[in-house]
Amino acid sequence: MDFETVDTQVRALSDSLRGADQATIAAEVERLKNLAALIPDDLWRARALARAERLPELITGPAPGTSEQFERAVQLQGEAASAQGSTEERIAVAESAIRAITELADQAPAREAGTILRMNSSLARLIEELRLEGQTG
Repeated sequence: MDFETVDTQVRALSDSLRGADQATIAAEVERLKNLAALIPDDLWRARALARAERLPELITGPAPGTSEQFERAVQLQGEAASAQGSTEERIAVAESAIRAITELADQAPAREAGTILRMNSSLARLIEELRLEGQTG
């Protein structure tokens, strides 16, 4: 048994078990943990066990953020995405939002920090697109 086998099964189940009842999901988590326990390497076994335990979250997705930092980050992301003005102005708004969102992630509860920080990826893509438009237009 190896990590890749467990990981492949976790990924397949995260799609196929959407909408399944909790007993079915719990049984699959237990089965995957039993498989992971067969991995001889301690580090890979621990990783596989952790991956198996994340199956319920992978099926349902992460819980929505509830902190004021999360709410503010969502607002900043939306404002930057819908900003009007010249390409340079829109880039400046997006860059400012990225800095603010990074600060909010640092202040947020640990369970939401990663989710907040990932909001910056869409803004980074927006900046990249705007710069490309600026070069061609």
